[in-house]
Amino acid sequence: MLMQIKNVRKQFNGVDVLKNVNVDVQKGDVIVILGPSGSGKTTFLRCLNFLEQADEGTMQFDTLHLDLSHTSSSDIAKVRKKTAFVFQNYNLFANKTALENVTLGLTAGRHVGKSEALAIGRQALDKVGLSDRYDYYPAQLSGGQQQRVGIARAIAVKPDVILFDEPTSALDPELIGEVLRVMKKLAEEGTTMIVVTHEMKFAQDVATHVIFMDGGVIVEEGAAEDIFVHPKHDRTKMFLKRILPCGGICEEYECR
Repeated sequence: MLMQIKNVRKQFNGVDVLKNVNVDVQKGDVIVILGPSGSGKTTFLRCLNFLEQADEGTMQFDTLHLDLSHTSSSDIAKVRKKTAFVFQNYNLFANKTALENVTLGLTAGRHVGKSEALAIGRQALDKVGLSDRYDYYPAQLSGGQQQRVGIARAIAVKPDVILFDEPTSALDPELIGEVLRVMKKLAEEGTTMIVVTHEMKFAQDVATHVIFMDGGVIVEEGAAEDIFVHPKHDRTKMFLKRILPCGGICEEYECR
C-alpha cells in the first residue's frame, strides 16, 4: 500500500465539506474521483497535499504516518517531496519561460544543480510534446500547452503520486484532448495518479478505481466498469444520466 487515507473530515464555516472519507492507493493506481460541484472532490485532493488542513483524519504514506489535523512543517515538506499537484488554472509564473517554470521547483525546492535541472526540465517538456516551446512564456502558449507545462513541472520532480485537480476544466474543448493524451501516456507508464475530473471517457479508459462523491462522502466506488455499467446507488445513476453523452448508464463499457 502506497497511501492509506482514513476518516478525513473538513468543515468550512461550520459546514461539513468532507465526512469520514477513506481512500487506499496502490503504486501504479489511477484513481479517478467524480462528482458534482461542491461534493468535496477538490477539497479532499488539497488536504492530501496540505493546501488545505483537514480537521480530522490520518494518512499513511509509504513510511510516514500522519495526523492530517496536526502535522509538522517538516512532515508536510516530506509529503510535498513525494507528491506533485497539477492545478485547474495552470499556476505558471508569467515572467518565466516554460523551461524556467519546470526547473524552478527543482532548483529552489529540491536544491538540484542548474545544469542538471535544465536537463531534467527539457526531458519533461519533451515528454509532454513541448520540445519546441522551451523559451516561450505562458502568454505565448495556448491553454493546453500551459497545462502541459504544468504536467511537465509535476513529472520533473519524479513524485510518488501526482494529484490532478480538474486539469482540463479551464480549457477550450478542442484543447482538452492534448492534455488527456499526455495523462493517458503517464498512466500507461505506471504513474500513480489521483485525478479529479469530469472527463468520463478518460475515466473509463484509464482508471484502475473510480470514486463517486457527493455531499462530502464517498457514495460509491469500484472498478470503472462497475461504476459506469453497473452502478448500485441511485445517486450515482442520476449523476451518470446527467453527464454521460449517451444520456444514461452505459449499456456497453465504452460510452463515447
